[in-house]
Amino acid sequence: MSLSPMSPSGSSYLRGASSSPNLGNKQLLYVYPMWHVVSFTYIARKHIEYMKKVFGIAVQELDELAFASFTPSVRYTTFVHPWIYIYHRVVTTRRNSLPEDLRGRFGKYLTWWRSNFGQFVAVDVCDSDRLSEYAVELLNQADRVVVPSNFCVDVYTGSGVRRPVTRIPHGVDPEWYTTPNVWETAPVKAINPALLELFLHKIRRNRRILLFWLWHSSTRKGWPEVKELYSRLVRERRDVVLVLKTAVPYTKEFQEVMHLGAVQVYGWLSDYEKMALYDLSDVTLNFSRGGGFELNCLESLVRGIPCIASNRGSWTDYVPPFLQVKAGKRVKVFEDNAIHVGYGYTVDVDDALNRVHDILENYGEYRARLEEHRATLASEYRWDAIAQRLAEVAGVLF
Repeated sequence: MSLSPMSPSGSSYLRGASSSPNLGNKQLLYVYPMWHVVSFTYIARKHIEYMKKVFGIAVQELDELAFASFTPSVRYTTFVHPWIYIYHRVVTTRRNSLPEDLRGRFGKYLTWWRSNFGQFVAVDVCDSDRLSEYAVELLNQADRVVVPSNFCVDVYTGSGVRRPVTRIPHGVDPEWYTTPNVWETAPVKAINPALLELFLHKIRRNRRILLFWLWHSSTRKGWPEVKELYSRLVRERRDVVLVLKTAVPYTKEFQEVMHLGAVQVYGWLSDYEKMALYDLSDVTLNFSRGGGFELNCLESLVRGIPCIASNRGSWTDYVPPFLQVKAGKRVKVFEDNAIHVGYGYTVDVDDALNRVHDILENYGEYRARLEEHRATLASEYRWDAIAQRLAEVAGVLF
């Protein structure tokens, strides 16, 4: 099933916005990956879009690759996302640009460069329960730190970050809460043919869909546990199919479950197509061992589709207890990582398997309970509400 990948929009390194009202001397610069599209790109663009749309805030945009050599003529309040990777590049690039006999004075040089900006707002995540000393050192060079979950707040402060750490979660467009089920109404936008084929596959074969998003980092995302659960589940019931949402076709993980009837959907989806994919699914699996938020699980819940996750991790901010399962083993999230050096938890596959059975056998009850939970999500997990909190952190709302 083929989907067309999205190309990064725009070729300019620096993009501007129209002037905004009542900002005094506050001007915002947002530094993020523009040269390619990754999850940081998606979140950053939502931050920028809604600060502009809701509050009319002027935001200049700068690609992460240009930031190390950039010295502004205006003292911007600057969001840097993700801070740790980008500021590491600033430090190494600027140190290496100095002659060897001047590198002993690098601290003063970096202080001078830093003085050309207003405050630095570091936006970042946590993929394990501890940060390295080097990551903490870089974070303490910012003025404020923004992370997406209470789990990350605890990780950052517990690892030694001394700057104020604020939780500002990820979210969805308000339309995610109000758009009717895509498959129960006339489509209002184009839908990728791969999703139409999946719809027919479900109807004709009377299948219940388990959805698992796997763009990268298969072990961290919990693929070993997903594979074990699905292998056991298909022996116990014949009405389930695992749908792997991936970036590219015929991934190694998909080939491991092809013989069990799994289906792969790959490539970039628009927000409307993502809603269509969730609306077609019955259960989403978030078996991540570590991560700062896991947006796909929230998206599933917002569309009214149960998302199963462990009871240890960042997602416990928004996943209701009746969809949380027992944590399994405590494991090192990454064997060799310079930033995220701590541990996380697998899911307990036995408990997760029992929960999948219970959800599928009592689906109406779970959907009704989730509908009540959606009302609590709608008050906080929307990009327009999040934009207000970002603007408050930057000090541009008076």
